[in-house]
Amino acid sequence: MQRTLFAAAAALMLSACGQSGTSSAPQPGPSGALPLTCEAFVSVSAVSLASTYGAANVVEQTLPGVEGESYVATIVYPNDPTRRLEIVWRDNATKTAPISVIANTPGSLWTGPHDLSIGDALDNTERANGQPFQLWGFGWDYGGWVSDWSGGAFAPASGCNLRVRFEPRNTSNTSAAGDAAFMSNDPAVRAADAAVSEIGLLYTTTQ
Repeated sequence: MQRTLFAAAAALMLSACGQSGTSSAPQPGPSGALPLTCEAFVSVSAVSLASTYGAANVVEQTLPGVEGESYVATIVYPNDPTRRLEIVWRDNATKTAPISVIANTPGSLWTGPHDLSIGDALDNTERANGQPFQLWGFGWDYGGWVSDWSGGAFAPASGCNLRVRFEPRNTSNTSAAGDAAFMSNDPAVRAADAAVSEIGLLYTTTQ
């Protein structure tokens, strides 16, 4: 099972489904940012990605997953960290119906709702959500993934969930680590000085 789906299952406790489609992929906005939103990717396919970004910039790769496993994903802009995107399909034969869409490189131009970006501080994300949220402890396979937005602005929309992972910048503090859930305003989490390391989408129902 691929890393993206395992992390989603652990963090969100949802089964992944998908939807087919061939709509155009998103283009940069005026600031150069690329919108990573549920609406932007709900109907894309490998064909539409190649049409938008160029066939040479859309490749298939086998990537390492959790617990020694691997998975196949379509990579957009594999050689450009600022635009790199990883997509796992429900139908890998036709490469339609995305299940998981992930941006996970420093300096990425992909942004989520409220301009959520890789590198954003955890407390800034909490303010954008409008309230504290729950995440898994750091330092293990699913560490740092948000498990529950607690009804805030980033709470799941119909058929699609915003997925965010945090990495601690203060690695000397290990009290918010391991297979346990913590609130984002927990002093142990705050002491870790965590920042967004991955932003993604998980589609959970057929459109």
